[in-house]
Amino acid sequence: MMPQVCARCQTTTSQPVVVAIGYGASAGGSTVYACPGACADSFPGQRDPFERTLPDRDVAFRRQG
Repeated sequence: MMPQVCARCQTTTSQPVVVAIGYGASAGGSTVYACPGACADSFPGQRDPFERTLPDRDVAFRRQG
């Protein structure tokens, strides 16, 4: 992966960790990176975008099988 600027400490890191996806109405999305360790751990956890995309009947079916 290419070096990125940490969103927390503003330093360049050669091992960036994705901590968020920023969404914008006009510019589209952007990826937010942080240094591994303390900087990355200081960001809140992100929810899984696919967590609620399956209908409840599909989830129940998968549990049975």
